[in-house]
Amino acid sequence: MKVLNIMRSRFSVGIILFAVLLFTASYAGALTAGETYTIKVQKINSDGTVNSGGTSSSATADTDGKVSFSLTGVPDNSSCNFLLITIEDIAGNTVRRSLAPCPNPGEALPVGVSGLTNAQTTALLDALESAATDDPILAVFGFAIVRSTSATASELAFMADIANQGINGNDGFINYLTNNGVTSAQLAAYKSSIVSRLADKDDGYSKFIKESVDATTDTEKLSARGEAASKLLRVLVQAATTAGFPQDRVIEAFNAMGAVVVPLMKQGVANGDLSPATQRMIDSSIGGGIQKLQADRGIEKYSQALTILGATGEDVANYQAAATTLVNAMTAAFETFEQVFDGNETDAEIQAAEAVLSTAMRAAFEQFLTATAASDARITTMISNIDSALGQTTGLTKSQFQQYKSDGTAINWPVTMVILVDWVSSIVSNGGSLTYTRDNTAIPSNITWIGDCSPSQYNNYTDKSSCENAGGTWTVGRTNFGAGGQNIPESYASIFGIQEDIMILEFTRWAKEESAGEDMGAHETLQKEFSESVANLADNMGGTTDGSTAVSSKQKSAILTLLQSPQF
Repeated sequence: MKVLNIMRSRFSVGIILFAVLLFTASYAGALTAGETYTIKVQKINSDGTVNSGGTSSSATADTDGKVSFSLTGVPDNSSCNFLLITIEDIAGNTVRRSLAPCPNPGEALPVGVSGLTNAQTTALLDALESAATDDPILAVFGFAIVRSTSATASELAFMADIANQGINGNDGFINYLTNNGVTSAQLAAYKSSIVSRLADKDDGYSKFIKESVDATTDTEKLSARGEAASKLLRVLVQAATTAGFPQDRVIEAFNAMGAVVVPLMKQGVANGDLSPATQRMIDSSIGGGIQKLQADRGIEKYSQALTILGATGEDVANYQAAATTLVNAMTAAFETFEQVFDGNETDAEIQAAEAVLSTAMRAAFEQFLTATAASDARITTMISNIDSALGQTTGLTKSQFQQYKSDGTAINWPVTMVILVDWVSSIVSNGGSLTYTRDNTAIPSNITWIGDCSPSQYNNYTDKSSCENAGGTWTVGRTNFGAGGQNIPESYASIFGIQEDIMILEFTRWAKEESAGEDMGAHETLQKEFSESVANLADNMGGTTDGSTAVSSKQKSAILTLLQSPQF
């Protein structure tokens, strides 16, 4: 019988007065009714070893396999990062173990113990002791990569070693952060915040693991585990804000870690240290987690940019509703994917589940594009605002403000673009303007659809096909949106110029990434190069919001954010 089918445990851990904790546990099959068990709680030392002290209690399982007991002297995370919880039978044999974050001072700590936590604990204790650290970054990745009880003891040891190399190695995760402006004080604050977030009684990883072992059906159990897994890597990103450095540094550091870990995993499979199924488990879990993480971060950036450019009311509400739906859909997809890890999964089963996950993620994003498309009425309002700003009737129509989804269907511009145009209209109405000097990055050879149609009588043909069908000559190059080209008024032409230059940078990056293949080090460099190149476009922007007040750096950054393709 599968371990996950016979194991059901619940630990409710609450900080009471004087650090008294109450645990409530229930097992079906794993604990024998009427039998006495010993529950030990020990601190993980800063050097990764298990503290010889600690506290313990005994309890007798009731007819439902549940035990209740209290412990005193359990430390909170002001003095430790992690606790080892061990359940022993009357003969002193370990039944199950779990590694839990030390609780936040004064808060309850939900804890779950299961076959999965037992496997994670085996790998993590090995990794922490080997690295001589209680590093929470290493613990988070340990939780993330061990998703099944199917991994063998030798595989767990190998996984622990490569995770440690990816985080603490010369070119790994932490080294990337410190080489990119993160101070030692910020790094310490970062690690402290990670532990606190893992332990959060309302939304922490530990809470969802408890829910997974409380669940009464395998589907509910695995679904809760999936939700827990979907939150893990986000903890690493969110903690950066608390520590006072950009969240983007963490996302970039994932690539640095991947540059170390991916080759080691490949070699591990070749050497027989990892099975193909275990490698796919790691790839899929981390890959899906990062994809959701990029969506979370992208939505956060877009929301901030909208606020900076004055978005309010229904526009913001609709965008945030669509964003919430996207995140929920991605979480649901992750929960479904998690259900493949039943302890007996095969490489083929993981591959099939991975394909379902990928399809669900794409479908969620397509729905997001549809949900964030501006309504016809909203487009009409935007056109009216342009006419008012320019003091003339432009004759613009809805069809000029549409884009195409991957299935070829046309939808209205996203509300993010509409808000940006409205912002430009507002500064033009106030006597201001937006200016932009075009970038000079070389246009990739695979971009042939941007440029201009000549001679001058064909200027109104703005795409290659229409130009050539009319008898004009299409010349690939940066589009002249302004005077002498498409004759769009300068402030609005600037938007299109910035957008096209960002597109050129995006296609340049994508072409280089394709050439880089699975070279994670190259991907790390390309991601940073792209981010810096886009940020540098702000230096080419100018203008005022009212004829005298310069467009601020925050407003320039918001414009660049809204004009980028979604990075998820």
